[in-house]
Amino acid sequence: MEANLPPSYLDESRAPTLQGVMWTMAIVPLVFVLMRLYVRVVLRRVFGWDDFIIIVAVCCLISYSAVSHVASTIGLGRHLIVVEQNPNDLINVALLCDIGESLAIMACTLGKTSFAVTLLRIVVRRWMVALLWFVIFTMNVINVLAAVFVFVQCKDPRHLWNPAIPSKCWPDSVFTNFSLFVGAYSGAQDFVLALLPWTIVWNLQMKKKEKFGVAFAMSLGVFAGAASIVKTTYLVALSAKADFTWELAPLLWWAAVEDGLAITAASIPALKPLLSRVFPSSTVSDYDMISYPSVPQDRVFDNSKGETQTDIGHTSIHDSESQTAILEPSILGKDESINLTTEVSVTVQHSP
Repeated sequence: MEANLPPSYLDESRAPTLQGVMWTMAIVPLVFVLMRLYVRVVLRRVFGWDDFIIIVAVCCLISYSAVSHVASTIGLGRHLIVVEQNPNDLINVALLCDIGESLAIMACTLGKTSFAVTLLRIVVRRWMVALLWFVIFTMNVINVLAAVFVFVQCKDPRHLWNPAIPSKCWPDSVFTNFSLFVGAYSGAQDFVLALLPWTIVWNLQMKKKEKFGVAFAMSLGVFAGAASIVKTTYLVALSAKADFTWELAPLLWWAAVEDGLAITAASIPALKPLLSRVFPSSTVSDYDMISYPSVPQDRVFDNSKGETQTDIGHTSIHDSESQTAILEPSILGKDESINLTTEVSVTVQHSP
């Protein structure tokens, strides 16, 4: 059969594209996460759970890129008929793809979880808090199951990358359909997390220009949602065994694009202090987007218990409806809230 195939088919390779996309979508988010950590730890002297989660997410993404790179050097991105000339390479490609798939799933869900935890700092209405916790819980449960299902489809997991080992497995459609559901749900959560900041910011007493700028910076995750939609269209490749080394490549790099955009979008809102230093005369210095309470020099870690502070201002958890977010942190103390004082003047006129 190989003799009847044109040389161009045998020489085709998606490996260079795969490697380029993978490392671009790993390095760019890494740069943004490092800038975020510089702002948080060096400039603000604080460190929250959302920062810790984003670090784990970018580590998963870098590991995913490294695993995919190694797989591309031994056959991933080339046609199966070429790779199967060396059975050991084919087995290793399949194993590395399974490992990379799990890492991609975790990088994606952790990046979005970090941003959801960040939003928990600035929301004050109960329905928003409930919505964010629902997103965090369901998104993590579904994606962790997806990462685990990669390896439990067969009674003997080794059958997944070495079909020569006999094992009873799920029908291919089961995992494919679940993956389609996970991809669609993940994309929907991107849009929820992207639209929620508009609801938060638009009711603040700010100029429309600043409202738009802050809300836009906090809703860049919509691009990760768009990438998720594109990635989902390639998920059918999971059951396409005919030429999986070729067909899987676009799915893997679109997964990297979604992960990278999600992590980058989660880091951008925290960069306002850095932008203020680079552009001191810009209106970017007028409003913060995601900042946190100042703490003593000997206390860096902050999980924001009891008080929420944002780069759009200060919010006291005791005021569920007041627009305290427009105030500067220095105006209110830690245990203070807004009080309304009404002065009444009474004039008594004596009749003659």
